[in-house]
Amino acid sequence: MRLLARAALAALLLSPAVAAAQFPPAKLENLKVLPADIPVHALVDTMASFTRALGVRCTYCHVGEEGQPLASYDFRSDEKPAKGTAREMLRMVAAINGEYLPKLASRREPRIAVGCATCHRGVTEPRPLQQQLLAAYDAAGADSAESVYRALRARYYGRAAYDFGEVPLADVATVLRSRGKLADAVRFYVLNTQLLPTSAFAFRQAADGQLAAGDTAAAETSLRRALAINANDAQAKGMLTRLGRTP
Repeated sequence: MRLLARAALAALLLSPAVAAAQFPPAKLENLKVLPADIPVHALVDTMASFTRALGVRCTYCHVGEEGQPLASYDFRSDEKPAKGTAREMLRMVAAINGEYLPKLASRREPRIAVGCATCHRGVTEPRPLQQQLLAAYDAAGADSAESVYRALRARYYGRAAYDFGEVPLADVATVLRSRGKLADAVRFYVLNTQLLPTSAFAFRQAADGQLAAGDTAAAETSLRRALAINANDAQAKGMLTRLGRTP
């Protein structure tokens, strides 16, 4: 689902002739979702919130040239499909907040309201990291998937866009394992341990994959690393016991 909302909802201007001479505009035209009487400053603030929620610029939805004055943009135009998509997404958000959430038998206070950032969290397409990596893998293999992961991590680590914790890479590896791609699965399990060297979970998952691939020695090493991190990891102890090793 694409919540492309950066201005789509409101073609924020007057005629192109006036737009070319003034920003913010004195008059708003072609508003199809936002209230027709919304103050100009409120609309501009709303549009700015869309750009932050999706990590885009005005030109994502509006006709204009990046780097040129906003007064030169044709905000009224509906030429770009992204604007139409954003309008539909805003209608969806309004329906969730206005129709569906109020039907809940009870709601916690303060009440939750859905917005663009709820799903997008700073990226244009709100796809989980696992989907991004598996799409890259399906398109061009393990090297591509790892490259995408490292690029996304370099750009978004510490932000809300993606989960760079211990689970996503393990999930990707598990999917690959289910497809019979054991070597690639182990690669991502091990990558997880390299990037998260203090995660007992990551090492335990790696051990499970290594055992499936028949590498008992590597699995034992991973399990002992897991226990060095968390001496009370019952699952790691159980796996070692089943291998005939003393935890």
